[in-house]
Amino acid sequence: MENPEANHLPEVDSLPDGFVESPTDSLAPKTPILEQEKPLQSDYKEEDLVATEFGAAVEGVSEATLTPLKETSSSESVNSLKDKKPETTETKRKNAKRTFKSEKEFLEFSLKYQQILAERDAAIAVRDKLESLCRELQRQKKMLMDECKRVSTEGQNLRLDLSARFQDAIKDVSNKLEEQKDECLSQLKENEMLRNKLKEFADQCALAEQQYAQKLKQKTLELQLANLKIKQHEEKLVEEQAQMKVYAEQVSQLLATEKNLRLQLTADGEKFQQFQDALFKSNEVFETFKQEIEKTWAGCMIWVSSIFLKIFLCLEGSWRIISPYSCPNMHWTRVLENGWQNR
Repeated sequence: MENPEANHLPEVDSLPDGFVESPTDSLAPKTPILEQEKPLQSDYKEEDLVATEFGAAVEGVSEATLTPLKETSSSESVNSLKDKKPETTETKRKNAKRTFKSEKEFLEFSLKYQQILAERDAAIAVRDKLESLCRELQRQKKMLMDECKRVSTEGQNLRLDLSARFQDAIKDVSNKLEEQKDECLSQLKENEMLRNKLKEFADQCALAEQQYAQKLKQKTLELQLANLKIKQHEEKLVEEQAQMKVYAEQVSQLLATEKNLRLQLTADGEKFQQFQDALFKSNEVFETFKQEIEKTWAGCMIWVSSIFLKIFLCLEGSWRIISPYSCPNMHWTRVLENGWQNR
């Protein structure tokens, strides 16, 4: 059997608050109301107004939809009582479809209602957060405004102070510049004079450097000439040293000859003494012997004197050196000559 309650619509009291069972077209104004609610969440003062308007709109919709439902239910009941015809299978099937459709619409509207309630709660929470944030922002804004005013005042005072100090500094600098103007002019003239003197001194230094270079060149040439002279003197010294060696050899030879002559002279003296002793024995023999000795001795003295004279002249012309034995020899030769002449 078919359930007779399935053909009846649900009562209005069984629906949630603010909702009634009605077609989808009757609830069309709800969407623009919700769309108008979201942009108004930024202003916490307008949220209360939107909420009141939303409640009034829902109540108006529920009342508007409740009236035609009551009328349709009453008309259907009257018609059913008047006709009292047996229901056919087709009629039951249509009623079942209509009942299923109504339940489906009821479930959809219930879900939409729950969704709207969740959105409303979220909007309220967001509104509360926004209100707290707005209050915090207002407080921080006030603090920032006060801080900005304080900083601006301090900056203005600081700028005024710095401007006054800067003006005073400019005045001081201007006064000092005026005071130092004459001094700067005198220093400029002095610098110009010093520049001219420095230029003259630089010219003098350049001229002195040129003269010094010429003198240096001259001294270099003189030094080269002196080196050449020294070299020549060294060569002459080497030659003279070689010649001195030759002369030394000759002197050594002459000394050896002198020694031999001294020995010979000693022997001749002894012989002369023997001859003198024999002279007393015989005048004739002595006279003849004297003549022979005088001839022999004169030739020998002439030979010895000529040799010593040559040696003396050589030594005196070269180094002015005289042999230590030359003077005694000359003295003895003169003594002997004088003695023989006296005798």
